[in-house]
Amino acid sequence: MATRQQFANSVSWNTITVVVQVVIQLVYTGILARLISPDSFAVMGIVLGIMGFAELFAQVGVGPALIQRKEIHQQHINGAFYTAVILGLLFTLLFVVTAPLISKAYDIEQLKLIIQVVCSSFIISALAVVPRALMMREMRFKVLFNASMISIIGGNVVVGLSLAYLGWNVWAYVWALFAQNALMTIALWWFQPVKITRSWKWENTRELMKYGLGSSLFNALNYFATKMDVMLIPFFAKSLPGIVQEEQLRRSAMYERSNYIMTQPITIMGKLSDSVLFSGMSRMQEDDARLRKTILLSTNLIACVVVPITIFVCFFSYEILLLWLGEKFADAAAILQIMFIAVIFRTLSKLCDSLLRAKGAVFKGSLFKAIYVVLIGVGIVVMMPHGMPAVAGAVVIATFIHYLMSMYFCTQLIGVSWSKLLGALIPSLKLGFIAAMLCYLFVIANEKLCLPPLIALLIAAAYVLGVVAMTVYNRPDILGDKDINPLHFVPERLRKHFLLKRMMDKLN
Repeated sequence: MATRQQFANSVSWNTITVVVQVVIQLVYTGILARLISPDSFAVMGIVLGIMGFAELFAQVGVGPALIQRKEIHQQHINGAFYTAVILGLLFTLLFVVTAPLISKAYDIEQLKLIIQVVCSSFIISALAVVPRALMMREMRFKVLFNASMISIIGGNVVVGLSLAYLGWNVWAYVWALFAQNALMTIALWWFQPVKITRSWKWENTRELMKYGLGSSLFNALNYFATKMDVMLIPFFAKSLPGIVQEEQLRRSAMYERSNYIMTQPITIMGKLSDSVLFSGMSRMQEDDARLRKTILLSTNLIACVVVPITIFVCFFSYEILLLWLGEKFADAAAILQIMFIAVIFRTLSKLCDSLLRAKGAVFKGSLFKAIYVVLIGVGIVVMMPHGMPAVAGAVVIATFIHYLMSMYFCTQLIGVSWSKLLGALIPSLKLGFIAAMLCYLFVIANEKLCLPPLIALLIAAAYVLGVVAMTVYNRPDILGDKDINPLHFVPERLRKHFLLKRMMDKLN
């Protein structure tokens, strides 16, 4: 069983890995948006959505199965490796053959060749399944950080930006993705060498697939729900009256970039859930008392961080898009204002996802994911004629319903009460209210000051988030019950810091 110190170190290193990845990715896409055309993002949104969905089935969940099992043997490792590689080859061939049909369905000719190149990721990712799973099982997240930095800097920064500068447009994005996947696979094998033998017993592979198939179904439905809008909007946009292909791709690009920003905090939470939380919960899967405390602690902490940031982004979406992507994407602000609300519910739902997988309840959880998929699909079809902001509103409503379903499953699975869950959320609502009032006052003041977007955003961030942080520091009781709120101890520890103590003494 993992020690408390080991778990804490794992959380720290994995958080650093994910946050640094997201920051580099945001800077990369911000520069890329100024070097390639907006419709390139719409096209790649379709490709990545389809490929990512299929990749979940291409590996049948053998990676998570290696992490979740209490004991693994060489035959489990062999079975996971050979199964992943064989399926990777089959899925690559499948998309090479079906690429013309997908291109014709969307009425976008360049999709054909792009899909035929990108589908090579099935083989590349399959080769990395076992070393990645074993690294996560052993909670070697410091090493995973090194592998991630090699892949993201080499693939995106070096290959992607170089080709974009040379005018490769959408193909800069394509080859950056290819290079990133290849470098990640090489780095994982370098840092986590794995012994693979020729023997392969079906009964050991079947043990992995029994859990893996349920995990794949669960993850596929979850992925489809979060990417379906990006894949379906270009498809339905072409059938709207008076919409030419250029306008179809422009609308899709505005939505896709808004969706991308919205998914960044979800990506952070999702990767933490898939690695640290899933690994940790798997080790305590039979201890419901510890699982209840973990869920409540995580809910409290995540909500206290996410809610104020969500409020801030909703108020300053125009400035964020203008500075990050440039004027070409300014029209996406109205979409982002609405869509970012879903961040709160999606990040908190990730906790339940980790719990379901750790407890082996993935088949039951798939029912809720299927309902979520249907809700989003219906929302897109109904709201498409009313514009992209209306579609964003439908996605937010579907996400809120899914969050309620996830929390209901948690109450049934480990016996945590609704009152405890709501109690863990109340501190974040207080902080969110404070953030909303501060944002509103700044917006009113800036109507008279008319500050440049960059200056306004920097001052607003320092003002709003700074006041929220000082509120937590001076009134730690606002964070609620000590037993389920790790943030409560932060102000206490900061007060003992020498420099901060002297500074606060002088201020007082």
